[in-house]
Amino acid sequence: MNMHIDVCNIWQNLTALSLEQNRSVYTVVFIEPNPSLVKHATTFLQAASVSPILIVDKGLQILFCNKTQFGQLAHTHPEQWEKIKQMIQKALREGANVEDYLIISERSYRLTVVPEYDEIVLFFKDITDQKTAEERYDQLKVFGLRFSLMERMMTALTQETVDLHKLGKLIYEEVRNVVSIDTFYLALVQGDCIIIEYGMSHENEITGMKIARGYSGFSNYVIDKGEFVYIPNSKTVHLKPYRPKAITPGETRYVWSYVGVPLKIEGKTVGAVSFQRRGANAFLESHLAFFEFIGKQITIAIKIKTLFDELEKQRIRYKEIAMKDSLTGCYTRYYFAEYFERFRGIIERKGGQISFVMIDINNFKQINDKYGHIVGDVVLREVGQLLLKSVRTMDLVVRFGGDEFLLMLPYVDIKGVNQVVHRISKKVAELRIPQINEVVTFSFGISLFDGSQSLEEVLKIADENMYKMKKGARV
Repeated sequence: MNMHIDVCNIWQNLTALSLEQNRSVYTVVFIEPNPSLVKHATTFLQAASVSPILIVDKGLQILFCNKTQFGQLAHTHPEQWEKIKQMIQKALREGANVEDYLIISERSYRLTVVPEYDEIVLFFKDITDQKTAEERYDQLKVFGLRFSLMERMMTALTQETVDLHKLGKLIYEEVRNVVSIDTFYLALVQGDCIIIEYGMSHENEITGMKIARGYSGFSNYVIDKGEFVYIPNSKTVHLKPYRPKAITPGETRYVWSYVGVPLKIEGKTVGAVSFQRRGANAFLESHLAFFEFIGKQITIAIKIKTLFDELEKQRIRYKEIAMKDSLTGCYTRYYFAEYFERFRGIIERKGGQISFVMIDINNFKQINDKYGHIVGDVVLREVGQLLLKSVRTMDLVVRFGGDEFLLMLPYVDIKGVNQVVHRISKKVAELRIPQINEVVTFSFGISLFDGSQSLEEVLKIADENMYKMKKGARV
């Protein structure tokens, strides 16, 4: 029997015949390969199969090789051959194809190990050009992001205040568009802890997490050394006594790539920014340069934030100086004018009144002359503190000038203000100041503001009434 199989198959013809010998019948089958394939076998194996191919047995003896140099891998590239052996063993153990990446003679290959029968076929696909193109594309994306991120960070840094939480979130979201990262955080040293100002780990926010200072976590190493650190494999690095720290439970069981950038102010490391990704050698050179650039920008942000914070403290301090008299603790005329404007608009729109009381300490000049100005200051301070304790929260006690004080009492009528003044008069008369040997008293004048007169006119009335009282006239 003769049968033509297929011109496109390796085996083209099948012939079968029967033979009888010693009362036994044998069937002999002849399978004929495609003659053209046999004729051009060498050309086919060398040219048609561009990728290197190895066939080995279970003992790892090479049975076939279409690229001579790949038959010498055990001697020329022992480390890579060891990895290939591990892949073969895995493929045999699992009975399935195994795939991984290798670098041989500065070329990148994707190796596929296929177990077939009692032999193993290894296919090496050269992906160097593809990988180079991908890396260049990735570098272009990083380069573009660098300018985009710098522009957005500069915009953030021109704001009146620098919010490190918002800045960290901006960096994380921008970087993820180009580089795959599993964990990111921006952290500052605060006392005996590292506090994460903004951080994400596996899509979960870890802002506010504390890492104790010491030898736990690679960021402590970065801060202590003050150096840029790239750890391509967390399992093989040795930084004793420093050790990896799990941000989320179980992380240290896996291999990680870690990048840490120190944040320095005037030579002192104040924190670190970290980029992490599961797997070994997860970052390219372009990524590392980009991460270092980000660290420098964050350092600028922290410097600006420090400056803003200091300016804010100074602003608050000078505002308090402008608001309050340093000797008595009472409000200044400057602040009084601002405070009055708030109430005047309400009074004019909704009605009501403000009572003013002008107060002048009696015989204060004689106290100064007799006991000296230092003692006179003590009297002013004691009277001012007593006035502050004798009014409501919404009321204002103003040091109007010299030994004069002004009380501003919103929504208090004439009867109520008289009660307040007489209560204060009694407290002042009971005041005992060790440095002087006499009773302190004061004269006062009252006026009401209801929106029909200017503030100047109302204060003038209170001042005139006070002087009438000083002269002994009854108001």
